Amino acid sequence: MTFASLIRARWLPLVLAAVLAVVVCEARAQLPTKPGKYGKTLLADVVLPPSQLDKFSAFLDTIAAANHGAQNGVMSGDTADWVGDAFLANSTTNPYTIVVSVEGTAKAAGDVVTTWNSGWRFEDGSNRYALMHGLSAFDVKAGEHVTMTAAATPSRFERDRNVAPLLSLIDAKNVTLDHVQVQVWSGLGSPGWLELLAAYRILIFGVVMLAVVLVFRKL
Repeated sequence: MTFASLIRARWLPLVLAAVLAVVVCEARAQLPTKPGKYGKTLLADVVLPPSQLDKFSAFLDTIAAANHGAQNGVMSGDTADWVGDAFLANSTTNPYTIVVSVEGTAKAAGDVVTTWNSGWRFEDGSNRYALMHGLSAFDVKAGEHVTMTAAATPSRFERDRNVAPLLSLIDAKNVTLDHVQVQVWSGLGSPGWLELLAAYRILIFGVVMLAVVLVFRKL
């Protein structure tokens, strides 16, 4: 084995690992508390209490027994709801964005899929909500800890009104829910350096690989 090939064998995996680590760090970043991609002002930051997690767990047991393991209906199925504290949504600080982070433990190897609605409850008791996307993890190991984070589609209010954040669990497969956090942001978000890094990760990867090739050619 030549010296150059030895360098390639030792250093190329390290370079690749470093690039991939950047992407992993971005994916595992905790929910922010400063202005960023979700909005300008953090209005609420709530970790759901154990009693609410127990409510979710009991609900999942109930629908699993009733549906004989089949997926709960997204449109017509029952839900387990959490409603946060109401606040005055000012029409001049639109939009309002609900961000949800779910942590859990995989029961078996395979996919972890959780299904939620998020939205708003109004003073008259009516709700406005939509299906959330992105709160799942795929190809996990049995017993693996997973963290799933997603932002709902931003909402706009044409007039000032009192609203409360609403989170509804529809179903969860292959997971024990350990932690659920809900944030509410107002204002337009702007991407931070991690988000920009993630957005251009393919370009960055290509630049790094080009630099590696040029360095090795000189050896």
